[in-house]
Formats: sequence, C-alpha cells, structure tokens
Amino acid sequence: MINIKKVLAGVCALVITSTTLLSAAEINWGDPFHRAGGGASGSQGGPYVSLQGAMYGATFTGSGSNSLNEALNDASLGQVFGSVGVNLGWAIPLGDRLLLGLDLQYQPDGGKIKVDTGAGDGDSGEDVEVTVGDTRGISIMPMIAISDSSALYVKYGVTHVELTWNDEMVTGLASSMLADTLAVGSRTVLNDHIYLQTEFGVSDFDPINIHTVTSHSNGTAKAENVYGAFSIGLKF
Repeated sequence: MINIKKVLAGVCALVITSTTLLSAAEINWGDPFHRAGGGASGSQGGPYVSLQGAMYGATFTGSGSNSLNEALNDASLGQVFGSVGVNLGWAIPLGDRLLLGLDLQYQPDGGKIKVDTGAGDGDSGEDVEVTVGDTRGISIMPMIAISDSSALYVKYGVTHVELTWNDEMVTGLASSMLADTLAVGSRTVLNDHIYLQTEFGVSDFDPINIHTVTSHSNGTAKAENVYGAFSIGLKF
C-alpha cells in the first residue's frame, strides 16, 4: 500500500511541476509534453470526465470467537449491487502510442451485508449489519493506443470505502477500508471529445476488526470486490 502511495505522489508531483512552468494558454492539454508526434496517442490524450455505471460483487470472509470464547466457524458472505459514479483524470502522451493517466474515481453509496455474529443462538438482535458507503479511488493508468480511436489500459491504485454499522458494532471500529485495486479496460473515442470505456477490476481490502456489543463477539474480516463498469465520457 505504501509503495502505491509513493508512486501516485510521484506522478502527481511530475504533472504539477511540469504544467506550472507553462501558462494555460501555452498548454496543449491533449499533449502537454509534445510527445505524441502525430501518433495515435494524440487522439487519446487530455483531461477527461466520465459518468460510470458499475456492478459489484462484494465478499466478506472472516473468523472470530463468541462471548464464551468458543471459536466461530470461518464464514464467507457476499452481495451483488450496482452503483453510478464519476471519473476524473488526465491521460498524457509519452510517445506515439504510449500514455500515462492519473485517474480519480467517486462512487456514492453501495450494498448492505448482514451476519449473525452472536452466540450461535439465531437471535436476530445480535446481527451485525454493515452498509458500504461512498467509494473513492486514485490510480495510475498506463495506456497503449492501438489505433487512432481505440486504446487499452491497466489501472493500479488505492481505493477507500466508507462503512456504516448498526448499533450492534462497537462505535469507532472499522469506519472505513483501504484496498489495492487492479483493473484492465479499453477506451474507444467516437469523435474529438466523446469516448466509451469498459473496465473490469478487483479490489483487495485490508483486514478489519469486528467487536459486537450484545454478544461480545470479536474477530477479523477481509473484503474483496470484483466489478465490471461501463462509462461514457468527455475529454478536453
């Protein structure tokens, strides 16, 4: 996780340092370093914003013990849900076909998962319920333009997800999760400004601690998301 943050910070610093040396009127937003050389990357480069629809498959796996210090069976829970969000970023040509992008993602709301972590008596009052809230991500995005209208890319970054628990969860624990995210996708440019994009990815989250109020159960859980997304965007 630390190495990813260092890479992202380096990319941000490079872009900011380079572009601040030029006035806004001097910048060619689609090719600020003049590296496209008339190649296919020139048609893919530039700042962009897109509306994204995605389907997520989320799983929680974990283990723990109840109030009697009895080990609970390892469990795996899943939920499928959809979400609509936005992406912002900038794809910068580094050669006639190669680009490097910085991508920011925001997806509001998410799904809900419920599990009985009590003493094993089936009492629904001891159920823990977690709601997956807003998702934010930042990624680096190497791209290769395979034609003037099409490009393939890989994304690697950090995803932050907010969590809201019901009253059965001890206050202050696990209010969010961090994940390493890896994705692959394709982008098709329809004209000078409009593009379509498809993406498939996986987010591997750090473990979180769980401690319940009524049953005094405790344990750890680990989440993983897989998703498929479709976007329509505008580049500048």
